[in-house]
Amino acid sequence: MKRNVLIMVIVLLIVSLGLAFFFFRNSDKTEVSINDKLKEIGYSDKDVSLILDKVSSDGVDEILNIGYDESLIDILSSSNYDENKFSDYIEYYMKNKGANIKDIIDIVNSGFDLFNYPASSLLASLVKEKYYINDNVARYLDYGNNHDMNPKEIVGFVNSKADLGFYSESYDSNLDDGNLVLVNKFYHLKEDYTPSDLISLGGQYNKGANNKMRKEAAEALMKMIDAARLDNIILYNMSAFRSYDYQVNLYNRYIKRDGKEAADKYSARPGYSEHQSGLCSDLNEVSDAFEGTDEAIWLKDNAYKYGFILRFPKGKENITGYKYEPWHYRYVGIEAAKVIYEDDITLEEYYAYYIEKNSD
Repeated sequence: MKRNVLIMVIVLLIVSLGLAFFFFRNSDKTEVSINDKLKEIGYSDKDVSLILDKVSSDGVDEILNIGYDESLIDILSSSNYDENKFSDYIEYYMKNKGANIKDIIDIVNSGFDLFNYPASSLLASLVKEKYYINDNVARYLDYGNNHDMNPKEIVGFVNSKADLGFYSESYDSNLDDGNLVLVNKFYHLKEDYTPSDLISLGGQYNKGANNKMRKEAAEALMKMIDAARLDNIILYNMSAFRSYDYQVNLYNRYIKRDGKEAADKYSARPGYSEHQSGLCSDLNEVSDAFEGTDEAIWLKDNAYKYGFILRFPKGKENITGYKYEPWHYRYVGIEAAKVIYEDDITLEEYYAYYIEKNSD
């Protein structure tokens, strides 16, 4: 009995070893077969080693179907290569043979659906911008290919809708956006809109006739003015909330004096004035002479800490549509103000990316 058991064990062991040898031998043949096929179509030993190290079996089949292509090795050798995106690289590359491989890698790695757009250094640069919005890619490329702007400027300009032309389209400002409500040369407030929570600024906080602001904004402004005084900086409101009718008279007066084209560079059309929102204030001196003063410098460096932004900054005129106004500050809340200040963007750019894009 023991002898029979021993014989069965030996037989099973021999069969197992035989099967193991069979599979090992065939596996080795498969490996050798893949190596040979890759070499037969032109890949070197070094290339084959790279392919087998960085490409799945399905990916190898794709390479065999394509045949020898030196650019495929360039893709695999890229420092930004992601094995999980191999098929995407191949698909995009096959549509863009001759394009820069780095551009192809960057565009695919962005994760955006761009397979129908030709690979280019401009597109590769755009997708790496922090405020890139995929829905705007066609406009980015159209504007960027026809104007001398860097990718960051293109993204900011198009996101703000400035490429469409100021006042070319008109949208109702969304009051549900609260402190971030956008009022500019595209978004307007209705003729009868007046904030329900306006309070008056008085005493040391005001020297102007238009002395009302929305409650949260007014309280933040007073807090900022108090903080400035501790640094021996004297600030005060000169003009805050202005009604639609007030803006009608003001705007028409400017047109009569300087003409419509000139007036549009520094004054808002009725309904398009941010002053009607009750969230902004012209401080101290509504004059270019305010630039460079201690007060203007303090505001530029500190206003964001209290939720205010320099609304029409220098160098952003093509985005805001207004000349630089060192006296005009807008309340948006501390969180948004910090981002706008640190990233050196406008409310238009912030709104497009953080509000408008997320509302789709």
